[in-house]
Amino acid sequence: MPRRKKNIAWIIILVVTLAAGSAVIAGLGFSSSETYLVKKGSFEQAINVKGEIQGKDAVVINLPDELRLRDLRIYSLKLKDIVQEGTAVKKGDWVATLDAATINQQIQNNNEDLVKRRAELNDAKIDSTIELTQLREELEEFKYDLQYKELELEQSKYESPAYQRKMKMEYDKTVRQMEKKRRDYELKRLELKIKTQRIARRYEEFAERDELLKKAMVACRVTAPKDGMVMYAKLWGGRKIRVGDDISFFNPVIATLPDMSVLVSETYVKEIDITKIHKGDPVEITIDALPGKTYSGSISKIANMGQELPGFDTKVFRVLIDLEESNTEIKPAMTTDNRILLNNLAEVVKIPREAIYADSGKTFVYLRHAGKTWKKEIEPGLENDEEIVIDSGLSENDEIFIAEPEDAAEIAFLRN
Repeated sequence: MPRRKKNIAWIIILVVTLAAGSAVIAGLGFSSSETYLVKKGSFEQAINVKGEIQGKDAVVINLPDELRLRDLRIYSLKLKDIVQEGTAVKKGDWVATLDAATINQQIQNNNEDLVKRRAELNDAKIDSTIELTQLREELEEFKYDLQYKELELEQSKYESPAYQRKMKMEYDKTVRQMEKKRRDYELKRLELKIKTQRIARRYEEFAERDELLKKAMVACRVTAPKDGMVMYAKLWGGRKIRVGDDISFFNPVIATLPDMSVLVSETYVKEIDITKIHKGDPVEITIDALPGKTYSGSISKIANMGQELPGFDTKVFRVLIDLEESNTEIKPAMTTDNRILLNNLAEVVKIPREAIYADSGKTFVYLRHAGKTWKKEIEPGLENDEEIVIDSGLSENDEIFIAEPEDAAEIAFLRN
């Protein structure tokens, strides 16, 4: 029994001692869980952005040239059908079909005009033939009149001088009339020729348009220009093309056949971060579909102009990141996590971001020094999502508070 009482007494003493220790710590305004020992080590500053695997070079499948002629007056066609994205195609294989309803209607309208112009051309040729035949017959009759007047003039030499003059005048008059008829015939022939040529040219325009429309009809079946894997084109805003979208002069791209021998990750960086990155910056790349693997890369292209995309509250800039290696496991459109390394410093003083406070234009931390708590003014440097570099004001192994002490308003600044 005495031994049991002795054990109880020791337990009571231990509880009292712990309680007293806790009270002392609480009185000093901190606990061990709220403090942090300043460290010195390496520091990395990076930007993390999502991306998508693409081929650096790609063959673009555009609106066919036969459909881009301005003479057709076809400015856009709807995408009626398209092969499934990711399908491997051979050169000449079907890729997409464009709605040819507009072309069909134009062919019908053009055919109606073509029939009218053909009839006009035939009528013009017939009218020209008839009119010129009549004029030629009149010329032939004048030839007989001229020969008759010539004989009369020849016979008049046996008549009186007055009669001879009369015959000469009639002969000259007939010659002039003959010459006028010839001139009129030539003028009429040229007039009818020009008129017929004008109608013929108009007919040829409709005939050529008919040929172009028929070629355009065939071109509505879009085929692959070479072997490859089909990737849908992206519209303004980043959305991929789909059935029902308009394909036009201003947005002619239907799909691409990426060259997967050289890979890139296409990503978009917010305008607030775009000035921080530069061509050649190293990038660590992970691919969601290939966990556990990290690929190295570098920035190869930064867009000069920002754009607004769904899912972003500010403008973003398109950035291409070249992968330094490629393999058959990596496929187009795989999602990537890109960690763009901005700075990599060695042996610097750094602390958690949440340990820094600011008031009245001063940046400071709560420092435990010589058994007391002080405010210590610091000069912060580079920072990332978790840590911040301290350019001056702290040293390695200094003890600071993560959470603000309860009596923070009464704590004074420590003078250097």
